[in-house]
Amino acid sequence: MERFPGKVAAAVFAAAAMPCVGKHMGVPTEEFMRRTSSEGLLMDCKMLPISNNQGAGVAIIVGPDFLARKYYQQNPPEDLALAKMLVRPGNQFIDDPMMKDASLLTDDNYGSVRKVYVVAKADSSSTEEMQRWMVVLSPGTEVEEIAGADHTIMSSRPRELCDALVKIANSLYTF
Repeated sequence: MERFPGKVAAAVFAAAAMPCVGKHMGVPTEEFMRRTSSEGLLMDCKMLPISNNQGAGVAIIVGPDFLARKYYQQNPPEDLALAKMLVRPGNQFIDDPMMKDASLLTDDNYGSVRKVYVVAKADSSSTEEMQRWMVVLSPGTEVEEIAGADHTIMSSRPRELCDALVKIANSLYTF
């Protein structure tokens, strides 16, 4: 979106980290980690030191209890079972120099793209308060809400997510 804002009709963030102009890209992740670590909400997740071509970093391995209680609590059991089989370390990019560059996202480019945040009202990992905090950091962001949706909106409330996406798409163009 920063490089080609004219090619993006709308950016939709569904229970996701949404960066903002004027702050570095890692702010949402850092805030999430601050809130969850201080409350012991990382449960059985493990932090794993990693090293790659960008240098040293930290990856997180999401534990099965965390998946069940924080990500997939509104999903059918077979979705949770599949998720448990597919767990891989996820780089947090917290120490990545590019993620620390507060000038990376500009008002003229990223800031000019229409943004819509889909709030998952039953997300136990990223609370509604946390999701709305990210919206406040990006003035003008529109909000859609999906009641009963957990962190994995696309599988916990697929019909409602589809309806929200169609509504957003229809609002882009008038025929």
